Amino acid sequence: MKNTEPGNKEGIDQDDEHARSVLNSIRSSKIWLPIFIGIAAIVYMLFSSFDTTALKTVTWSPHTMLWLLFAVCFALIRDLFYTFRLYHLAGDVIGFWKCFKLILIWEFSSAVSPTALGGSAVAVFVISQEKLGASRTLATILYTVVLDSLFFVTIIPVLLVIFGFNIINPTYTGLASIDGVAYSLLFFYGIILTYSMLFAYGLFINPHQFKKILVYFTSWRLLKRFRNSAVKLGDDMVVSANEIVQKNWRFHLRSFLFTSAAWTSRFIIVNCLIIALIEHISYHPWDQLKIFGRQIMMFLFMMFSPTPGAAGFAEVFFGSFIGDYIPKSAALIIALIWRFLTYYIYLIVGVIIIPTWLAGIIKKRRESKAAANQP
Repeated sequence: MKNTEPGNKEGIDQDDEHARSVLNSIRSSKIWLPIFIGIAAIVYMLFSSFDTTALKTVTWSPHTMLWLLFAVCFALIRDLFYTFRLYHLAGDVIGFWKCFKLILIWEFSSAVSPTALGGSAVAVFVISQEKLGASRTLATILYTVVLDSLFFVTIIPVLLVIFGFNIINPTYTGLASIDGVAYSLLFFYGIILTYSMLFAYGLFINPHQFKKILVYFTSWRLLKRFRNSAVKLGDDMVVSANEIVQKNWRFHLRSFLFTSAAWTSRFIIVNCLIIALIEHISYHPWDQLKIFGRQIMMFLFMMFSPTPGAAGFAEVFFGSFIGDYIPKSAALIIALIWRFLTYYIYLIVGVIIIPTWLAGIIKKRRESKAAANQP
């Protein structure tokens, strides 16, 4: 039986360097690095803060099981909303369940791909195999980048207006009391804001000027090594803009609502886990909204983690962001379940579905070549 793991290049055009680099980035063996980092973080937490009494405080009552079930449901709902978004953006060209499968592959690639390649680069290759067309594929991926960034660009100022810097840490009472963590968050937010504004400008206003801006900045000595990638991104933006600007406001509203619902479902998972496992947690909407907001702030830091999928970082710093709502000794239990539902599950699913998906791609390419070679 032939090996169809993504690391195997058989059946893929040997002159297609981009395809080979993408397939190499999502091969199943890539899961071991994030798993190793995650285990190392868990071991560190076990020795530094875990208390066996935390296990005794968990009562596996119907209440606990119900809220754990809610957490699992929101994890599934998150993927379904991403599927609805892809199905909507693809214009019904790709079937709904095919979109669901592509979302799982996309999540896997985001979990294991190096930062330089990124999940979006893999998504371009993956979706391009589904007869969507080059321009529609590029427009779909670049637009999802804008939509995801827009969610954070809009929700973070709202949370800061409602809670102030207390949303980051309960000890912050004003600008004079914030420390380097808060300033780092504002810096990261500034990067996301600039990034999203540039992409929105390129897609909706002036893609040709966007390309000129990229070429200008990558002419600097320190950025010259990114010049080829910048030129390609600029070309992609010009092609994608032609697809996006033709859409009406209802198309964009639905796209943003699907995006917001997906991200909201992701962050609600932790609320469900805390209600399930912490006996005396407050059900007040104010407290639950603050827990929800803390996760958004933590995720902003996770975006800039150097490890695949923020492996290690998320597990260690989870308790620091939610520490005033859960005992430190219980943070490990909740963090483990949370990371399994939002990260490690995609490593497992990816290993299962990617070989089959790749085998199908190889088969289609062989059939296309055979048909082309026939007289």
